[in-house]
Amino acid sequence: MTKQRVSIGIVGGGPAGCATALALKKQLTSCSQKVEISIISAPNSVKLKIGETVPPAASAYLRELGVEALLSDKYHLPCPGSLSKWGDESVGYNDFFATPIGQGFHLDRQHFDRALLKACLDKGLNVIENTKVMAVKPNDQRFHLQCEPISVSNVFDFIVDATGQHRTVTRSQSVSNNLFDSLISICAFFDLKTASSTPAHTIVSSDDHGWWYGAKLPNNRALVSFNTDAFEFKNRSLNSHVQWFQALRKNNWFYTQCCEQFEERIESPSELHVRVAPSSIRSNVIGHNWLAVGDAASSYDSISSAGITKSLKQAIYAAKAISNWIENPNVASLNDYQALVFHDFNEFISLHQFHYEAGSQRFPRSSFWQRRVLSD
Repeated sequence: MTKQRVSIGIVGGGPAGCATALALKKQLTSCSQKVEISIISAPNSVKLKIGETVPPAASAYLRELGVEALLSDKYHLPCPGSLSKWGDESVGYNDFFATPIGQGFHLDRQHFDRALLKACLDKGLNVIENTKVMAVKPNDQRFHLQCEPISVSNVFDFIVDATGQHRTVTRSQSVSNNLFDSLISICAFFDLKTASSTPAHTIVSSDDHGWWYGAKLPNNRALVSFNTDAFEFKNRSLNSHVQWFQALRKNNWFYTQCCEQFEERIESPSELHVRVAPSSIRSNVIGHNWLAVGDAASSYDSISSAGITKSLKQAIYAAKAISNWIENPNVASLNDYQALVFHDFNEFISLHQFHYEAGSQRFPRSSFWQRRVLSD
């Protein structure tokens, strides 16, 4: 490339964007070009971020990024594995102890996201905080980002869409979204009365009209969510905390396990949080001087437990692709990255079908499970 300086703009300051920036900075240590990496991070949303349990694989990716210390017992709760009742009445166990690459954690999502952004600042990356990209416009082989508030430098040679399901960049490029399945997650947070840092399992259970997920969180909190589709959500009035709690109590095994793991009895929540959980893939995750990473590229059903882990993995491979593009600025330099994203999504779809077909064996007359099985 003949340019003396190459500017990379990463739109989105969440895990996908920060990990891409960290991986790219590490990737470019031997690059002959002068490269400036900027992260444009939107203002903190008032929308509560749902906590997440990350498997040991996340530790391995963070180690590769040089920020493994972000996962520690000080801020996050160790997760020894999961308990599940899914395809039949037997209880399944998945223990992380035998995994040599690290341990699992129940995250404090707010702290994790802030710490990852701070790690970027500590590494000398340019972070433009509290700035929202309103429009993406081509500008003589570059991209001009119209921001609020207006930033000093917002023209980039290459941009990364790390805006999650907002898909700010891919939408601007008229990239179509291919929806395989879509669930709704109805979540309740609980403030626990008993202060305890005892490691707690993730609890998962299929149900007649969806499936349950429970996890103890740091700071004496817990999360319980019911995952279903739009038909069941509306038909069973699951946005009502009364109806939601009745459904929870009806699943006696799951409710009992949650009470045991949380070390206290769960009462009806006063508030519910509703989130859409699509399984989808963009028609393209690369283009002329851009690529997408994380949920902006592909979204996985929560059953995969791979949200953040997927973003970290994609970020590392995206950085390699961008490094190739800097040396050879054409779309072909990005092809291997797109192939990886498509391959991993196909693997996820196989896993999706495996899990939902198993659930349908436990509830063969359930329309919810039959809709999942027939979705292929």
